[in-house]
Amino acid sequence: MNSDLDLSYLEEVTGGSSEMIVEMLQLFINDTPDQLSNIESGVKEADWDAVRAEAHKLKPTFQYVGMDDTHLLVAEVETKARNREQLERIPELVDSIKRNFNSALVSFESKIEELSS
Repeated sequence: MNSDLDLSYLEEVTGGSSEMIVEMLQLFINDTPDQLSNIESGVKEADWDAVRAEAHKLKPTFQYVGMDDTHLLVAEVETKARNREQLERIPELVDSIKRNFNSALVSFESKIEELSS
């Protein structure tokens, strides 16, 4: 995971408002673990509709914060759950998504601190 953040999308949609960027990053940091947990629960229960729906909701948030590679992993989870194909790969994909998210947390928190000061 590249530690350099690409927040160009957030900067564009917020008009460069540091306050709005901080708010959106904070939402991302706070909400993503629960969404990933919901996906993991759906996998354990073999509830592929729930996995697909949660991945669909989560997918754009990674794009908003410039994590395009992780966005593609979430899209892959969504597609596999929707099509009921290669379901055995989903837990591995979710682990990769979680690792990418966790490794980016420090960068996001640093950016929040920088923009808040």
